[in-house]
Formats: sequence, C-alpha cells, structure tokens
Amino acid sequence: MEEARQPPQPPPPAARQRNLFEAAAAYVAACAEDDHDRSAEAARWVSPEALCFGVNELACRAVIALAREHDETPQHMARKLLGLPAA
Repeated sequence: MEEARQPPQPPPPAARQRNLFEAAAAYVAACAEDDHDRSAEAARWVSPEALCFGVNELACRAVIALAREHDETPQHMARKLLGLPAA
C-alpha cells in the first residue's frame, strides 16, 4: 500500500515580518520620544528605501490631518510645524 505524500510543512517564521507602514510608525514615534534603541530596531524591519517611503507617507498624512483640523493649507501647516515663516 502506497502512503499518501504530504507536502513539506514550511518552517515557522523566526520573527513576524513587519510592513513598511508599521516600521515607519514605530520609527517616527520612537524618534519623537528620543528613543534611539527603538528607532534603530524599527529601522531594521525594512529596507532603508522602504522606511523612507513609509516615513514620507506618514508625514504627508499627518500634515494633511493637522491642516484640516486647524483649517489651514498643508503648505502652511508644514511650514508652521518646522518653525518656518509663512511663504
């Protein structure tokens, strides 16, 4: 009698993979709290390019949300957050 062949089971992942938005959120929050260990850990979750993209996306969304909340333009809010004079 021939045994039914079972496909090999994949090994369990060593650590859960994080996506670029998780990495960006963790990285920016850690930087805001001046937590160098956490920011360095989050930076290792994805490639530097992916982290840069995620941080940029987070910044855009944050500026848009704050601008809407304060009834300002995104450009004005971004300059205000950076302490720059109005354009």
